[in-house]
Amino acid sequence: MPCQATMIFRASRTPMAIQTESPPARPEPARILRARSLPSARPFRVAVLFSSLHLLGLIVMLTGLLCFILEPSRGASRILLGGMAFSALFWLIAFFRRRSALCPLCKGTPLANSGAHTHIRARRIRPFNHGFTATLSILATQRFRCMYCGSDFDLLKPPTRLLHGTSGPTGHDSRS
Repeated sequence: MPCQATMIFRASRTPMAIQTESPPARPEPARILRARSLPSARPFRVAVLFSSLHLLGLIVMLTGLLCFILEPSRGASRILLGGMAFSALFWLIAFFRRRSALCPLCKGTPLANSGAHTHIRARRIRPFNHGFTATLSILATQRFRCMYCGSDFDLLKPPTRLLHGTSGPTGHDSRS
């Protein structure tokens, strides 16, 4: 039976003296990325507004459908048809608004899926797609993560150019 030192040597294929190096004191902390600001949050806010109006139309339509199933009447059918028309109109507007809101880094459409491969850091709530998850995230927290580049954005954070009071890349102060 070989001795324990020989077993260590055979398992690691390095001499015993080299193995005596001490491990690093502590591992490096995970890099935490802060959310970026947007040059203009308006396209995202408008897209989310129309998307929320579309969701409101879906709720009205489902309420009208439930009323129509429980007690068929002219009023219930009007609510159902009105909800369908309202929802369809705002779905169409929201669709084009979500497609026009572009990520400032990758120029992708983070609120509407295009079928492209998503980033490994992209988040998704399981029954929904990445675009709808980003829309819900903006509604709830005013933040979203681009599904294509994986960058976090904060709609409430002011753009960097407004924080420093500079007008552009020259660095001249716009107030002087």
